[in-house]
Amino acid sequence: MFGKVNPGGKLPVSFPRRVGQVPIYYNHEPAGRPCNPDVKWNSRYRDIASCDPQYVFGYGLSYSQFDISNLTLSSTKVSSTGKLTASVDVRNVAGPKGDEVVQLYLHDPVASISQPVRRLRGFARVTLDPGQMKTVTFTIDRSDFGFYDNAGKFVVEPGAIDLYAGNSSKATLTKSFTVSG
Repeated sequence: MFGKVNPGGKLPVSFPRRVGQVPIYYNHEPAGRPCNPDVKWNSRYRDIASCDPQYVFGYGLSYSQFDISNLTLSSTKVSSTGKLTASVDVRNVAGPKGDEVVQLYLHDPVASISQPVRRLRGFARVTLDPGQMKTVTFTIDRSDFGFYDNAGKFVVEPGAIDLYAGNSSKATLTKSFTVSG
């Protein structure tokens, strides 16, 4: 509260703006009519001007300001049994020494079974001095881009996979890779 210790916690849930948004969670299934606050006939609550929760999953405050950038993949193609790495740079651009939790999310837009809009696939807490930069690397394999089908069998389907990196479930850094059969 007085700035002597820099908080580094992140929310493990999403907080709704109004009780009418409940249940609300980051890894929801995509809707047939995605939320758009500018269109009257779509999937949203009429009395709430925004589609987002008040505080998203992974949201947190700090006395430091962090910049997460340069999402890179070791490859844009991976076999169904292979793996690849995703790396991001994290920099403490302002404020005292502090912690940031870098989060990696995945979305499979072409699966035979509808997949959540985002799935958390990795996170890492990084402690940085003012001006310091570190590269955080995540390994992604079949356990990350596969899923269980309706028969309870784990499957990995070929197709495009979208990755998102940032400091919450609203991460905007994105790259894609392709899983081959």
